[in-house]
Amino acid sequence: MKHYTNGELEAIAADFLARHGSGKYDGVSLRIEALIEGFGFYIWSVPGLKEKAEAYVPVRGNKIYVDEDQYQSATTFRFRFTLAEELAHILIHRPLFDGMSTAEIIKFQKAIPDADYLRMERNAKYLAGALLMKKTLFERQFNLLWQRQRSNTQVPVFILRYVIRRLSLAFFVSCHSASIRSLHLRLISQTQFNELAEIAGF
Repeated sequence: MKHYTNGELEAIAADFLARHGSGKYDGVSLRIEALIEGFGFYIWSVPGLKEKAEAYVPVRGNKIYVDEDQYQSATTFRFRFTLAEELAHILIHRPLFDGMSTAEIIKFQKAIPDADYLRMERNAKYLAGALLMKKTLFERQFNLLWQRQRSNTQVPVFILRYVIRRLSLAFFVSCHSASIRSLHLRLISQTQFNELAEIAGF
C-alpha cells in the first residue's frame, strides 16, 4: 500500500495544477468544480448518500457522486473541500485498482487494514488542501497579510487570527483549513495553531 509523504503530495498538487489549473482561478481562489470538469469528471448529486458518505468516487467511470443536500449548498467551504478530497482520491488512490476485475477490487478493498485506510484518508485530505491552497500563492498571501497587520498590533496571536480570516476569504476555504495549511507549510507552529483554536475556535 503506497503512502505519501507531505513532500510527495505537494509535488503531485503542484504538477496537477500546473497542467490543469490554468484559467481556473478567481484571484487566488481555485474554481474546483471547473477544475474537475476540465479534467473530464462530472459531479452528480445523489439523494440520501450522506447516510453512507458525503461523496463517493467509483473505481471506474468519470463521475463524482455527492450527497444532494451538500450539492445544493455548493457555495459552502465544506462542499469545496469535499470535491477537492474526492479529486485527491482520483489522483492518488484510483490507480491502485487499474487492471483489476470487479471481484479483485472488492477483495482488495475488504483487505485494507484500518490503519492503512486512515493513512489513505489523511493523504487525501492533505492533497485536497494543497490543491485548494496552492503552495506558492498561499505562502505569498500569508506573508503579505502578516506584514500588513504587524503595523496594527504586535500581539502574534491577534496577527495570526487576522491573517487566517483573510486567507479563508481569499481562498474560499474554512478558517480551520487555512490554519491547517499554514501549519503544514510551517508558516505557524503547533503552539500557534493551538492558540488560534483556543481564542478563535478555528
